[in-house]
Amino acid sequence: MTLTVSTVPASRVGVPYGALVGVELRRLWWRRLTKVALAIAVLLTGMTLYGAYQSTAPDTIAERVQSYRQTVAQFPQMVKDCQQAQAQARESGDAGADFGCAQLTAPTPAEFGLESPEAGALTASLATTNAYLYAFLAFVLGASFIGAEYSSGSLGTWLTFEPRRLRVASAKLLAAGAGGAGVAAVGLGLTAVGAWLVSRVNQPDPALQLPTAAADESITQLLIRCLVVAVAAGAAGVALGMLVRNTGAVVGIVLGYGVVVEGVLAQALAHGRLAPWLPLKNLEAFVERGSTYFAEACTPNGCQMEAMRVTYTHGWVYLLVLSIVGVIAALAVFRHRDVG
Repeated sequence: MTLTVSTVPASRVGVPYGALVGVELRRLWWRRLTKVALAIAVLLTGMTLYGAYQSTAPDTIAERVQSYRQTVAQFPQMVKDCQQAQAQARESGDAGADFGCAQLTAPTPAEFGLESPEAGALTASLATTNAYLYAFLAFVLGASFIGAEYSSGSLGTWLTFEPRRLRVASAKLLAAGAGGAGVAAVGLGLTAVGAWLVSRVNQPDPALQLPTAAADESITQLLIRCLVVAVAAGAAGVALGMLVRNTGAVVGIVLGYGVVVEGVLAQALAHGRLAPWLPLKNLEAFVERGSTYFAEACTPNGCQMEAMRVTYTHGWVYLLVLSIVGVIAALAVFRHRDVG
């Protein structure tokens, strides 16, 4: 009698788990899309570094210095014009007219981007932006990793050699997470090196006496969070792939969700109050140690949009719970559903 996938004894020894993870890592590495993801990560990193180089180049700084000096020179006249307009409004009968002249403050160099480029601050700025790009690449890589095996039928063949499905599924999750970490590590490493080079090449003239931009937190902690996001994204791609079983459908679902739910419904429903319960803002809160969203707040005097905060703790707890639920659901489906 010929054994099918469903009739292979579950007690069969199979492949040692460490070797199983190693096999999955090698299979992931030899996939063409892995090389493409790495190439895209390098390309995107290079583009953002070039943008940073352009924005901190000496000629760009010179233009900002000129604009800053002109604004500083015009500021007293701006205050005077404001006060005159306010006085005219009050003389016209509006005794409570307040144009906010007292709140006008002189421009600062930082408001015009006049800061000496510092490697840590540049790295933090670029890594924060690039982390989402690396995470998306890791997600697509993970989704295609499992989706291709469903499409080709190789997953069923593999289960004849290792019938314990939870071991196979968890090995794929670990491999995809490691793959996501690899993509992000390459990108973040290039970002750090490139930011250091930009800060050295674009040193401004000391005569300008520009303030030095400093990072708000430890760069190491930020880079670790970016790596964690990439690991989770790679595993999430596999988990969603186990549920949907098609790479194109997985990517379409995520892009559609981003446009419809995060882009439209998040603001259209509940006056913007859904934002802290959706993944995107919590992802931002985790990466950037807090995130801001706008929601309608009402008082007896009326309603207006106000800035509200999603805390770092809220972000990582939300993402942790979401990840656990998603992985459990994926493992449960993979264990019981036919893979053919």
